[in-house]
Amino acid sequence: MPSAMSSDMNDRLRRTFWLALALAVGVWLFTDTLRKYFHDDMDREEIRFAYWGGYQDHRIWSEVIDAFHEHEPDIAIRQEWLPLSGYLTKIDQQLVAGAGPDVVMFQDEPFPRYAAEHFVDLNAFVDNDDEFASQLTDCWPSAVESFRDGDSLRGLPMHGGNVLVYCNPDAFERASRFHGRPIDIPTGDWTIEQFVALCIDLTIDENSDGEPEQFGLLQPHWVYYLPFIWSHGGALLDESRIRWTLTGESAVASFQLYADLRHRYHVTPTPMEYAGQNSDTAFLSGRVAMCVNGPWYMPFLNATHMRHRYRVVGIPSGRAKGRTRVTWDALCINATSDSRKRDRAWRFVRFILSDETQAIFAQQQRAIPARRSASNGFIASGGGDASPAAAFVEAMHSARLQPITQHWLPMDSVVRRHLLSVILDGDARQTPEQAIEALANEKIIRDCFGDRQ
Repeated sequence: MPSAMSSDMNDRLRRTFWLALALAVGVWLFTDTLRKYFHDDMDREEIRFAYWGGYQDHRIWSEVIDAFHEHEPDIAIRQEWLPLSGYLTKIDQQLVAGAGPDVVMFQDEPFPRYAAEHFVDLNAFVDNDDEFASQLTDCWPSAVESFRDGDSLRGLPMHGGNVLVYCNPDAFERASRFHGRPIDIPTGDWTIEQFVALCIDLTIDENSDGEPEQFGLLQPHWVYYLPFIWSHGGALLDESRIRWTLTGESAVASFQLYADLRHRYHVTPTPMEYAGQNSDTAFLSGRVAMCVNGPWYMPFLNATHMRHRYRVVGIPSGRAKGRTRVTWDALCINATSDSRKRDRAWRFVRFILSDETQAIFAQQQRAIPARRSASNGFIASGGGDASPAAAFVEAMHSARLQPITQHWLPMDSVVRRHLLSVILDGDARQTPEQAIEALANEKIIRDCFGDRQ
């Protein structure tokens, strides 16, 4: 028995020895990795960063954050990924409760409502950083303007985009065969009249059953239709953004075109007429020949048979020259974060305009980088000077900002509702004149922009 006990003890000692040796070798081999990922919390400050998007957007941000960690190993970025549909509601609740992330991704549209109360004035950071100030000067002017609150810069633009008219070449070829004559994709400047004529040519009923198999255009959402309102000479607000101006002949004419596309010319399908498809697949399949969309649509098309084949063309001109609408996204620093976290949050926010990060945005093709010098990379990744990517960058030079104010969100809701009212069926449909008058008399419009022309 003593001999058996001695043997068992020796076995335990051997196992303990080999386990200790394995642990020692493991620590020796992986000490750098352990140091990188398991810093003492006092040495590695955690910054919370909230952003929206799909899985591809999440992958892009992970790539950016990995690159940042290489430069700033003492700052840990905790990613808080949310879907766009509920993003603003969630962030609003967190900010109001004083529990918001240190860094928040924000769109220009709701920004004025939150800027002064919730986001840090970045001027002091910019003024003390000459290298960064030159990067900011390299940004598209509208990108920086979008996130100013008076003289204060409260958001750092990172990327954005405009809208153009996408053309499906398969649908154009199908219409050419149907009519027995060429139906060409437009080149250069064109007019509203030419746009309507093209929509009619592209809408075809091959079996003559009264139900078109192909439509000319997908009815644009109101913010995508805003450039067409401008082409008619209309505008929602004056240059000061305090007076309502969507009234009179130009405003009515722009709403009339929206109604005519559906009811007079029937060149846009109702939701039932492309049932079973969403707007992306309706265009991809050729059910609709044209749609209005931004550069964020390109990655979807580039993953299909349409890659290198689709084209984009500018907004048609009417009474006024056709100009696209531009929108931007930014990073903002939470004003309730303590000074230590603000300083570290700034180092992450600052990294967004670095050559490295702007090159990542350019390569992914989901948005136009905020810095103009990164546009070459965006164009090159998109196929070169004759590509849709190049067309989007060129359109930036004449792009126009949306009339964003603190009242954007309620204004957005009522404009959308009244524009849609002109394409409804039955008694609910308004005439363009009725819609324009009812919109101008909405309580939110009268209360916020009451001094109308």
